[in-house]
Amino acid sequence: MKLLFYFNGLNSGIPGDLGENPKIAEVEGLARRQGFEFIPLSIDYRKAEQHCEDILGRIDPDAEYVLFWGSSMGGWFARIMQLRLAAVRPGLRVEAAAYNPAFDLSEHNHLLLGPQEHKLSLEKYDWTPEFSAGLVRLEQSVDYDADLPYTVYVDREDEVIDASMSESRLGPIARFVVYEGGSHSFEHYREAVEDFENGCGFHAGQ
Repeated sequence: MKLLFYFNGLNSGIPGDLGENPKIAEVEGLARRQGFEFIPLSIDYRKAEQHCEDILGRIDPDAEYVLFWGSSMGGWFARIMQLRLAAVRPGLRVEAAAYNPAFDLSEHNHLLLGPQEHKLSLEKYDWTPEFSAGLVRLEQSVDYDADLPYTVYVDREDEVIDASMSESRLGPIARFVVYEGGSHSFEHYREAVEDFENGCGFHAGQ
C-alpha cells in the first residue's frame, strides 16, 4: 500500500473539484500513475498539532511507502509529518516534497501574527501567539535536519519567502530545485512533478 498526502498552505484549502486547482491536480495525476492512494487534506494550522496526531493515527499499518507533499506552510507540514511518522514507524519508507515551503517557524512565526483571511471560506480571524506556539512545538518535536529524503521546489520570484534564504536553509538538507520566475503560488508545478516522477526524489522502480 502506497499513500500520498497533500497539504494546503496557510489560509488555503483543498477544493471539492481538484480541477479548480491544477497544482494539486498535477500531484493527484502522479499518484494515480504510480499507484498511490491520493489523500488531499485541508489543514487548519491553528490546529496543526491535532491534525498531526489525527494523520498519524489514520496511516494503515500495511502501508509500505508514504509520501507527504505540500505548498508553503503545507510544505513545512509535509516535512514535519515525514519526520514524525519516521520516528514512530522506523523502517517505513517515508518521503516529503514541497513547493515554496515555510521553514524555521520557531524564528519566523511572528510574521503570522495579526489579521488573516481564509481564501476559500473567507473566514476572517486573528493569528495569535498561542497559534504560533503550537507550530513551534511541532517543529521542536522533530529533528528538522534529519537525513530523510526531502525534495524542495522553489520559484525564484517568490514574493513571500525569499528564495535565497530558502536555499541557504534547506539546500543542505534537501534536494533543492529552483525555477526562474514564478511566484509564491508556484507556477512550475508541471515541471516539478515531471522531475519528481522521473526519479529525482521519487526513486521510481524501487
